[in-house]
Amino acid sequence: MKRVLNLLFISTLALSLYSCGSKENAMRPQTGYLLVFGDDSCHCITYDDTPIFSTDNTNSSLFYNDIATVQNCDGAWGYINRKGEPKLSATFNRATVFSEGMAWVMKQGDMPGAINEKGDIKISLRDSHAVRVFIEGRAAIAIVKKKQVLWGFIDKNGNEIIKPQFKTVSDFRLGLAAVQNMDGKWGYINLNGESVIECQYNAAFPFNDSGLAIVRTDNGYHAINRDGTIAQSHTYDEMIPDGLWTRVRSDKLWGWCDEAGQIIIAPQFEECRAFGQADLAPVKIRGKWGYTDRSGKVVIKRQFTEAYPFIDNCAAVKTGTVWGFIDTKGSFTVNPQYDYISQDYLYQALGLGCSMSTLQIK
Repeated sequence: MKRVLNLLFISTLALSLYSCGSKENAMRPQTGYLLVFGDDSCHCITYDDTPIFSTDNTNSSLFYNDIATVQNCDGAWGYINRKGEPKLSATFNRATVFSEGMAWVMKQGDMPGAINEKGDIKISLRDSHAVRVFIEGRAAIAIVKKKQVLWGFIDKNGNEIIKPQFKTVSDFRLGLAAVQNMDGKWGYINLNGESVIECQYNAAFPFNDSGLAIVRTDNGYHAINRDGTIAQSHTYDEMIPDGLWTRVRSDKLWGWCDEAGQIIIAPQFEECRAFGQADLAPVKIRGKWGYTDRSGKVVIKRQFTEAYPFIDNCAAVKTGTVWGFIDTKGSFTVNPQYDYISQDYLYQALGLGCSMSTLQIK
């Protein structure tokens, strides 16, 4: 039941993360395979449902640099390679994926630490509340001080680069991280912790490749430049970045606008999920999910109870109580038959990054 509830809440989690200034997808998994669960097993399959390997693991990340984080039936965490063979034995109580050559792990009674791919401990932590994987050479780390959780950053030598002082932080992207001060306002810092844009926003998204970021103030949403100047102001009820486009909500319906804020696909859907790098995006119409193309034409009819964005021309969909995968024509490449999909896959499809990138210590 817990796993089913987790899957049901991923969509609402996406919106809650975005509303407080989430990270974009900083970690890209390897493609060419799918991770599905059924018959009390984890199956690694190709896009046409050809078996690659099966394990008795109950949870698994996707593969990053040929390594996946897995949890066995006893609740212990370890790592496997692309053949399904153990890379590091399941001896950890908690573990993250590997990023930039290191992963965070914790054993019963031991301090949490960062290990390399051989399992050697490179950094040990004391008195920490949580820590995230390294992105752009920085790992976000939280401590508890006077009953408040404070976030900062360390480097790959374990040195404190940015003192824990923020209520929440995003990971770094393109050299900047969105940070929320203790008054609840968002701004941006650079890799050295220097304030680039002061904390003044109610919400702040990462900068995209064009150098624009969406922020929210009491007066609505704005697109700002990297120096904090406003490029455009918008009147939409809600905005969520989607690559160089933005998902927008107006009068309780969702659509898309371009970087200038001009409507491309008129708000008309009950819900929508990201295009990402694909040419199709999931949309909800009268309680069922289908897919629209970038002109706003529904090209895969509403028929699914759940539908996720495409990764590598493959999308996870749910029919009734079982999961399968479709291609961009809407044809099943993997028939609906599996109990659930790797949660990490669903996070990546939604553009939320890796679901196993944080080690919760306390």
